[in-house]
Amino acid sequence: MSARKIALALLVAGIGLGGLVPGAAAAQSYSVKTTLDGRTVKDPNVPVGTQRVSDKYPAGTQVSLVCQDTGPSYGGSTVWDLTSDGYWIPGAYVETNGVAQPRCVLPKSFPAKVDLNGRVHKGDPSTAPGAVVDKYLAGASVPVQCQATAGGTIWDYTTDALWVPDQYVANAYVPGIPRCDTDGESPANTGEHGRNTGPAGPATGTSAEKIARVIAAAKSMVGKGYDYAWGGGGKGGPSYGIHHYPDNDPAQGDDYQRFGFDCSGLTLYAFWKGAGVDLGYWTGEQYNAGTRVPVSQMKAGDLIFWGDGDDSESTTHVALYLGGNQLLESAPPRDGKSVHIRSLYGQANWMNHVIRVFN
Repeated sequence: MSARKIALALLVAGIGLGGLVPGAAAAQSYSVKTTLDGRTVKDPNVPVGTQRVSDKYPAGTQVSLVCQDTGPSYGGSTVWDLTSDGYWIPGAYVETNGVAQPRCVLPKSFPAKVDLNGRVHKGDPSTAPGAVVDKYLAGASVPVQCQATAGGTIWDYTTDALWVPDQYVANAYVPGIPRCDTDGESPANTGEHGRNTGPAGPATGTSAEKIARVIAAAKSMVGKGYDYAWGGGGKGGPSYGIHHYPDNDPAQGDDYQRFGFDCSGLTLYAFWKGAGVDLGYWTGEQYNAGTRVPVSQMKAGDLIFWGDGDDSESTTHVALYLGGNQLLESAPPRDGKSVHIRSLYGQANWMNHVIRVFN
């Protein structure tokens, strides 16, 4: 679709959104008031994962908006903004200076360039089971409601609940069409190795509120494809590790080339991001960062350590207790699922106490 047609469509789309005045049709950039996650749906409670990217738009940066729509109230407003890269963000946290964008109207229709079979799953070949032969004939309208990536290429999801390869339709990510999912989202790494820095989270609130934020920060790193990387991660989130061969075996690769967290890098990030608390850079420091509590009295938000007795120098691993006999950790294998939630394990090798940072 030409830029002129896109602009015209957006201008028309701006009419009729209650409480919003149509703005310029072209994407405009505005400052983000606080660090915002990007969502593929207008839902403040959708978890980080296939429908939500954590910390997509850092506080103070400029974000390009294409259009607006209404949705669930969040931050005192029902306005949601669609960014030029296809993610929804709550309008209450974008400094638009009162300038509203055109209304988002979906689906958007494009003429099929060739006869197209509709697929049940993105990435399916045209003859895959369930494919609808010649669903969209050449020149016919293809109603696209969201776009996604599969195998490095763009796919379009239609109102008929079918997928088609975008190269035969719009042939690009189109401003004003949201993402269907977060597949293909690249981690925003800076090439840093070892412990990094980043802004502290809020230190305000009750102990329960701080614990909830710490747990939420840790959970936001699950399912992002991060590896276990020796020395990786810190106050700024994931990073590349430092030179280290697992089991001293070069054949297993160098953690210097792996992007993610080690165990204490993840807990350092969670407490810094969630409550502005600096636990220290390694497990020994972290074992001395709070009150020692008997394991039998453990509760959500406590830190579990592996080691010998109460000797902080002997610590070998740390995990965050979530409650309900579950913990969250960064641990081998180095398979892109290293940051994960699992049931309690290895109790025979735990330190004598868990560490409670907030009493």
